[in-house]
Amino acid sequence: MKAAEAKKRLVAESVRLIDEQGLGALSFREMSRRAGVSHQTPYHHFNNREGILAAIALEGFTRLDARLTEVRSRYRRKPPSEILRNLLRAYMNFAIENPVHYGVMFRPELVDFQRYPEALAQALLTFQRLVDTVAACHPAAASTDQWIIEIANALWAAAHGVATLWMDGPLGVNLPGLSIASFIDMTSDMFSQTGAKTNRIAHAKAKRGLQKRSDRFSDAKTTSSRTT
Repeated sequence: MKAAEAKKRLVAESVRLIDEQGLGALSFREMSRRAGVSHQTPYHHFNNREGILAAIALEGFTRLDARLTEVRSRYRRKPPSEILRNLLRAYMNFAIENPVHYGVMFRPELVDFQRYPEALAQALLTFQRLVDTVAACHPAAASTDQWIIEIANALWAAAHGVATLWMDGPLGVNLPGLSIASFIDMTSDMFSQTGAKTNRIAHAKAKRGLQKRSDRFSDAKTTSSRTT
């Protein structure tokens, strides 16, 4: 078996093991047995348990990025707010369909991404898809505008909350018989409307405009006082 295939199989079997028995069951010996490789093989690919979790996170972010990219491409001729709505829906659906990956991707106590630059780069790229989609809803603002970044983070927090509350159980307790598909449709519509129509950017621009005028007035006063 080639090294790349062995690594791929080890990651896949680790995901299945966590799904069946929880994170506590993850061990190099058991993942090796399931993958049909020698007990030494994992050590050729991963330094420790965190290494395999980082590989799972990388795979998760890669898959999520592919899904978000596909959504942006499929709906590219639609209004930006509709693209945003479908992007948020895709994010929540991905989380629910891939609970093991998702459960590792946002757990800094499990994976220190500073030690795994490839996974960190993929995570940042994936988040940028959301930032760019939000920015498209606000063409007067740059994608690097602080308000755009804040809106993107707020939408991410909201979508993450829906997915996590569903997977952890509280939503099902509060809403017995809830159809998560219809709930995701409703929340993605709510979240995207807020993200696309927020007036915070307009207020921020107006505030900056007032500040600039105030600065110019102050400069003019200073110049005038120096000449009198």
